Amino acid sequence: MRRQFLIPVLVGILALGAAQAFAQSATVVLRNGERFQAEVMDMGRGFSFRVNGAPRSVPINEVVMLDFGGDGRNVSVEEVTKVSSTGPLVVMRNGEQFNASLRDLTGKPLEAAFSNGRRASLSDVARIYLSPVNNVPGFPAVATSTSGSQQPVAPAPDRPSQAPPRARSVVVPSNVQWTNTCVNLIRGQSVRFEPSGEIRLSFNGDDIARPAGALSNRHSGSAPIPTIPAGALIGRINNGQPFSIGDPTQAFQMPENGRLFLGVNDDHVADNSGNYVVRIWEP
Repeated sequence: MRRQFLIPVLVGILALGAAQAFAQSATVVLRNGERFQAEVMDMGRGFSFRVNGAPRSVPINEVVMLDFGGDGRNVSVEEVTKVSSTGPLVVMRNGEQFNASLRDLTGKPLEAAFSNGRRASLSDVARIYLSPVNNVPGFPAVATSTSGSQQPVAPAPDRPSQAPPRARSVVVPSNVQWTNTCVNLIRGQSVRFEPSGEIRLSFNGDDIARPAGALSNRHSGSAPIPTIPAGALIGRINNGQPFSIGDPTQAFQMPENGRLFLGVNDDHVADNSGNYVVRIWEP
């Protein structure tokens, strides 16, 4: 009886040890600024981690960065700037960088599969930025600054920028439903928006949108505003009714007092990539 009892216990211990051996340790950075050291176990509908021996699952759109070689803080301004302007970024341990979204984690040991078709062992990866981190606590604040060297992404060349130097720049990640701009407004206040950038609305490489909406002009009946194209830039005050912004040339009057949030008009943002950069000012 003792031998029969010990065999499944030993098998379980060996299986756990094998899983831990194949796992890759990383500092996980969440959108709210939380950082924790974990073993990266899997990626499905969400990430599966092991933290201090206990399992932890985190939705994909809450993770902004996996740092396999550091503390999730000490990164260069150049990297933060690049991911803010060009989208998801992968930094290899040999110094190579490329823009691609993380699509899956497979194999033993774990191997990362990226949107550009490339695959890499996690032991060769230094950092994976899943979305912009400029608005995440603990990173260099470059994309919202208008006084430093960082410049926002230029608007479309057929319409020169009208934004004054005092305009505030806000990065709006496409895989987050609502982004807090940290801008407080009052009812009736006139506000100008100058958006730029291009996003992808799904894993389909042709499903592209700009601030006015999807290039295909497709709509989504479950989006926050189903009557305008999917992917269009939208806003709301506090938790109020969403309103369409798009790619405007005129000023908007704010519907109520409160904090301005910006978002993407999509019913499912977790599979989006890229971001808009929006300059905001009072005319």
